[in-house]
Amino acid sequence: MHLERQWAALADEAPADLSAQFQAERERFLAIAAEQNRSAERELAAQDTLDAAHSERQMLLDALAIAATLTDETAICAERERIHAAWIALPPVDAQHRNVAVQYQNLLQAVDVAHNALVEQRKNTERLQRTLAQVQRLLDDTKLMEHRRARTLIEQGRSLAVAQPNVALAQEFAAIAERLEMRLNHQRKHAEQRLQQLPERLAELEVRLAAGELKKADPLYQSLQAALDLIHASELPKQATADIAQRLRHLAPQLRELQHWRRWGADQHREGLCAEMDALIHKDLPLAALAEQLHALQMDWKQLDQSGSPANQTLWEQFHAASELVFARCRPFMEAQAAEREANRRAREQVCQQLEEFLKQVDWARVEWKKILRAERDTRQMWATIGVTEGRHRKVLERRFHQSMRQLDRRLDAERKVNQAFKQELIERVRALAEVTDLDAAIEQTKTLQREWHTTVPTHQKIENRLWQNFRTACDAVFERRAALTQAHSNALRDHLAVRETICAEAQALIAATDIDPQQLAAQLSALEERWRVAQHAPVPRQAAGAITQQWHDCHETLAQRIHAAAAQQRQAALALLQQQAALCEQLEHSVLGVAAEPITPEVARQRWQALQSTEHAAHPAVVARFEQALTAAAQPEQVDALRSRYAANAALRQRLCVQLEIIAGIESPPEFAQQRLEFQVARLAERMVAGEDDPLQGATQLLHEWYRCGPAPVDAALAARFTRVYQILAG
Repeated sequence: MHLERQWAALADEAPADLSAQFQAERERFLAIAAEQNRSAERELAAQDTLDAAHSERQMLLDALAIAATLTDETAICAERERIHAAWIALPPVDAQHRNVAVQYQNLLQAVDVAHNALVEQRKNTERLQRTLAQVQRLLDDTKLMEHRRARTLIEQGRSLAVAQPNVALAQEFAAIAERLEMRLNHQRKHAEQRLQQLPERLAELEVRLAAGELKKADPLYQSLQAALDLIHASELPKQATADIAQRLRHLAPQLRELQHWRRWGADQHREGLCAEMDALIHKDLPLAALAEQLHALQMDWKQLDQSGSPANQTLWEQFHAASELVFARCRPFMEAQAAEREANRRAREQVCQQLEEFLKQVDWARVEWKKILRAERDTRQMWATIGVTEGRHRKVLERRFHQSMRQLDRRLDAERKVNQAFKQELIERVRALAEVTDLDAAIEQTKTLQREWHTTVPTHQKIENRLWQNFRTACDAVFERRAALTQAHSNALRDHLAVRETICAEAQALIAATDIDPQQLAAQLSALEERWRVAQHAPVPRQAAGAITQQWHDCHETLAQRIHAAAAQQRQAALALLQQQAALCEQLEHSVLGVAAEPITPEVARQRWQALQSTEHAAHPAVVARFEQALTAAAQPEQVDALRSRYAANAALRQRLCVQLEIIAGIESPPEFAQQRLEFQVARLAERMVAGEDDPLQGATQLLHEWYRCGPAPVDAALAARFTRVYQILAG
């Protein structure tokens, strides 16, 4: 710029060639300067690029350092790949920053090491899990355990668990390995015990084989063989069992020979079973017995199979074919049995369902426990009465039933405990009342607590008795504070008892007397009843009340029966006299009317009447009037018409009286009197409703008297037979 200003001052004077030269040099200078500027700009841009790449590499190095600390195998692998791809995409490292490339390689190697460690750790965890599963299978398996294999698994698992970061998994393996070692130790101890028993049991096997006792020798041989397997599996010294194993191998041929003979005997037995099954095909038996024999033969065959003797195929096919034919005959019975078992299954399911629904719906806060106890007892009894059910259903139903019953029992047991606690609380409250100063208040509260005592769900009888005894003892402690009053009360009770005893003694004296008139006896009993009525309002000792009351009731009952028997005897005697007098009247009446089968004169009739009058029972006034009317008709012919006028009417009256007596006696009347009988029953019901009559036989005596007071009537044999039947029932 300075040269241009100087040239501008001289430009007008400069020759043309110099001006051209200046201009050319100037342009060349500007071109060189422009090129230098562009080169400087390029160097600056390149430096900026290198600086940016360096910064990016530093960031990638930091991310790579962080990736080396990751604990997830997948995450660390993905981060490594991302960082490596970004590093490759950057420009090459210049000589100034070669240490960055070295640092990158070191960090990349650290990430790979961390990744490999995670992979190895995962593989170790998987191996530990597989080992854990194998150990668990060994524990779950009930078969004989090989000590060597089990020990190998334990050592392998423990070596894996040492560096295992999963603490829970390592602890789980440690616990299960301890269980496995305990089982191994137990098995080894058992093997040592079996080892000690081997000589004795081998000697017993030799004795059994020598005696040909295959049934006992075979299980002994199998037991010895199993013991050897147990000993070998438990890694006990082989030389300890070498001699035993050698002797056992020498005994094996003898055992096989006995087994051969057993198979031969079993085949003979099977042939017999085939013959018996063939005989059942056409055997005439009830289906129940046929099915039972079929089952028995099949069980015999099965036992032969279980004995270890294989069945001959031909015999089996023969036995099976015959069994199918017998089964076809038994099919109706078995189907009926199956139907019965199915019905039993449905019944049991119904009981279970009802019980379950009851348990769901019951309000335990307001339940009546006595009804629950009764229902529980009835349900158990009902379950026990239901017949046999198929085995595949029985266990399920039994489990279902007993689960519900246990639920019910838990409720009952809870209430039982609540009730016991309630009773214990009452006992404590009564015991506290023994110290209350106000005795009357204490006694009243004790009585109130006595009324509160109740049982909802009883416990064992001994416990209930103990609680009740404790409660009674506590109550007695309160009541005993009134000893003086109680003693006076006791004296009064004894005096009252003495009064009752005196009444009973007088009643017993009346029972012993045999010469007392029934009416006099009734009067004396009435007086005793009045005295007893007054005496029973006075209290007596509780322990004697029942006995003295029973004694009075017995005496009263004896005297009442005696009076009743005497009265009945008097009534029967009076009724018999009335019957004889009525018969004499009727004979005289029929003689007067001329219809008597055995006529009688008035004089003879009067003599017989006098003979009847000599008894201790006075004649009924109506019957006396009837006899006098008959005598008057015999002496005065004009009175015969009046007697004859009642003759037919009395027949109808007797028919009506007989129907009424039959109703009272409870016997049937002839069909032609059904309407008359119904009318009388309706009328009598109305009378009983109005008058309040309770005794249906109350009018029997009156009707009998009406019958005997009735005047002459035609002889009716059927009516007489009906009346005789009624009389025997009512008088007997």
